[in-house]
Amino acid sequence: MEKRVLGAFGLIILTWIGYYYIIYPMYAPQGPPPVDRTFTEERTEDFDFATGAGTDPAGAGTQGGTPEPAYEALEEEASPEPAVTPNGRTASRPRDDLPAASWDRSERVLFLPPVEGAPEPRDIVVENRYYRGVISTRGGVITSWILKDYRGIGGEGVELVPPDRESGPDIILTTERGPRSTRGLRFAADRDAVVLGPGQASGSVTLTADTPGGLTITKVFAINRDDYAVDLRVRIDGGENLALGSKYYLRWGGGINVTEKDWDQDLYAFRGFASLNDTVIDEDLGTELEDPRPETTGETHWVGVRSKYFFTAMVPVDRKARGYRLNGRPVQRPEYDDRQIAAELSMGLASPLVDNFLIYLGPVHYDTLEQYGYGLEGAVDLGWTIIQPISRITLISLVWLHQFITNYGIVIIVLSIIVKILLFPLTHKSMKATQGMAALQPKMESLKEKFKNDSTKLNQEMMKLYREAGVNPLGGCLPLLLQMPILIALYTIFSSTIELRDAPFVGWIQDLSLRDPYYVLPVLMAATMLLQSKMTMKDPRQAMFVYIMPAVLFFIMMNLPSGLILYWTMINVLTIAQQAIQNRWFPVQPAK
Repeated sequence: MEKRVLGAFGLIILTWIGYYYIIYPMYAPQGPPPVDRTFTEERTEDFDFATGAGTDPAGAGTQGGTPEPAYEALEEEASPEPAVTPNGRTASRPRDDLPAASWDRSERVLFLPPVEGAPEPRDIVVENRYYRGVISTRGGVITSWILKDYRGIGGEGVELVPPDRESGPDIILTTERGPRSTRGLRFAADRDAVVLGPGQASGSVTLTADTPGGLTITKVFAINRDDYAVDLRVRIDGGENLALGSKYYLRWGGGINVTEKDWDQDLYAFRGFASLNDTVIDEDLGTELEDPRPETTGETHWVGVRSKYFFTAMVPVDRKARGYRLNGRPVQRPEYDDRQIAAELSMGLASPLVDNFLIYLGPVHYDTLEQYGYGLEGAVDLGWTIIQPISRITLISLVWLHQFITNYGIVIIVLSIIVKILLFPLTHKSMKATQGMAALQPKMESLKEKFKNDSTKLNQEMMKLYREAGVNPLGGCLPLLLQMPILIALYTIFSSTIELRDAPFVGWIQDLSLRDPYYVLPVLMAATMLLQSKMTMKDPRQAMFVYIMPAVLFFIMMNLPSGLILYWTMINVLTIAQQAIQNRWFPVQPAK
């Protein structure tokens, strides 16, 4: 949660609590308102797993070797092939004559070269009700994944895969001569496309590639018509007598794409996740350059990368991973400073080997993630641990009400009415306490004059006065304190869950998860706070406080989600109505 938001909530709480501790004995009471790094790349060798033969490129790894060729020099020898994604963007595909990206590892990772006569790379389209994806036979990796039901920056579907980075899921094998990536292999595919229409429940495409050392690697991508997830089967054969290591990595190295027009808020939410020993690890990565983080060992259930509203994850199905890697780096773009977060699973390696994985590429939707049964819902930001139950109940309430009310703005208004009704008994007592404190003001002033030189005695007499009058000096704070968790929960929900994304209200407010573009709602919120304060002001000496507080909160909260401001404004309006009724029909007589 942003520091300014925490500051706003903290300021509200401290101001009002301090007011009831300090201001009440002095004045009449006031009611509460409710850089992308370019790495050096080299040529890779035709590595033979069986014999360990092969020349280390550029003499690297041997003493006295020639200097490594610079990336720019290799550009002249082998230019990258342009790749056009389904939404028309152009990206540079990785070249299989260069080493794989090693920016997040201390050791160098090389591409395994394709065998002679391997088929030319081509794109396999996979499509179901929710997405249209592209799998390249160069490496058997996903190069594009467009979600159909969500609007992207250009008005089309949301593209989750960054077009200008390494693709995944890549397999990195450990060998006696170092890690080797399969992203340079050219796979043969058993079909050109898997497009599931009505009546077609599932489908799959099988990709197979051989290495010069005799290893056969098979990837089977299976999709279902009504599912965001992809089932991935990895099979490795022919390595019984080869110099393989004890593990391999399943890598998602490119991170996730920026999908929101407010890219700053989107990037702020970028995180890397891992579920280690039933504990969800949440890492804020890629804000600055740092040394590669080593592998974390332990029983790992899944890893993933999320943005504000979308999430990619890799889940080992048949057995748990041995550990994971999470790394990030800043990436400079012309429009903004991007982030790249890489996630890897460390799996035990044997041959023959068959592993099954679930690959999720979809929205940050609690119920959808929960249904898989792997704890992926742990990536949903529901706030602090103490707030999470309230956030969950609030989210369930919003979604349930939305079944009957199509406009989420109206849903928020109805929710504010329900909350106000639930808190009515406490709010009523709070207002009575406020009126009671005002009625005691003459006696309080008399006690201050009588015991002006004895603060201890004054406090004792004040407490005695409160008990005799049946007044709780802090009673006015309770409704506000009870509402603060709801406000924080609403902020969290509006800022990180998919339900409110692109949810319109009226006219100029077309997305309740974003700020009001014309600040109409923040102005109304401040105005209702001012009116509410003036209704309870009994002493002109309060005037400065009454006018300053709404103005301060306006500037602090003007850029918060408009749905949150709508909720608070409605609470203020309902409190004003209740205060008017209380003053008119249930006044408290001055103490005699």
